[in-house]
Amino acid sequence: MTDTTSADGRPYFRFSPNAYELGIFERVAGKCDVCGVQRELKYASSFYSREDPAYICAWCVADGSAARVFDGEFSDYLGIEGVSHDEGEPSTVDAADAEEVATRTPSYPSWQQEEWRAHCGRPCAFLGFIGADELSQYLGEPDFADDVDGGLGWSPELLRTALSREGDLAGYLFQCVECGAHRLHVDAS
Repeated sequence: MTDTTSADGRPYFRFSPNAYELGIFERVAGKCDVCGVQRELKYASSFYSREDPAYICAWCVADGSAARVFDGEFSDYLGIEGVSHDEGEPSTVDAADAEEVATRTPSYPSWQQEEWRAHCGRPCAFLGFIGADELSQYLGEPDFADDVDGGLGWSPELLRTALSREGDLAGYLFQCVECGAHRLHVDAS
C-alpha cells in the first residue's frame, strides 16, 4: 500500500492530497459501514457500487476495504486518462496507480462523472477546483495550455470567461506526481 498516515492520524491520499480541505470528507460522527468503528470523518463524494453504504470512513477508503467489501470504485477505472478501453490495446498509464485512484483514493464531486487526468504515464493528483480567473497562472505550461486551447473539446474563449470553481461550467485542477505539470478537466451541468 502506498498511502500513509498524516501527523494527525488521518490517512494521506497521494492522488488527492487536499481531500480534507476540499470537503470530500465531512466531519460527521457515525459508525462506518465497512469497519464498524465509530468515526468522525465521513466520505461525501462518489462511490460506484450496487450497494449504497450510508457511512464510509477515510480509513476504509485509504486501505481499499470499502471498495473490496462493496465491490465498488470511487472513480471509474476507465475514466482515468490513459486506461485502455479495448482489451487488445495496452494502457498508457501505470495500472497499479490507476487501481489506487479507482479503489483507494477519494473522488471529487463533478456534474457528470469524474474523469481523472494523467501525465508522465501516471494518474495525476487532484488538487482542487479552478475558475477562469486562475487559468493564467498555468497557461505557460504546454499541456495545461493545450487542455484550455481546445484539447478538451471546449471553446477556449468559453473556458477563459465562464469556467468556475463550482458553477455550471466547472474546472478541476490536477498535477503530475512525476514532473509537477498541471492538467485541467472541465465538466458542465
